[in-house]
Amino acid sequence: MVIPAVMFIESAADSLKSADSKMLESQARELQSFGPGRAQKLGATTLSEDFQIGYTLGLQTARMMLAGNPQLAMKGIEPDSLL
Repeated sequence: MVIPAVMFIESAADSLKSADSKMLESQARELQSFGPGRAQKLGATTLSEDFQIGYTLGLQTARMMLAGNPQLAMKGIEPDSLL
């Protein structure tokens, strides 16, 4: 498991301000399909607003980390295609 540096989390939070609204809506629908019962099995109380914000920030943080990955650049994968 990789623990992201705070710079990735901050970049992710900043980038959410201009993120594609359709992508964010799609993520929210996907999370809803996960269901509150399964979230509770993970230790969450429910699919609260805080849980949803954390989910969104976590996905965006992963995207920020992937966008700067040199292995992707060596394989010719454009960072924008990950966002």
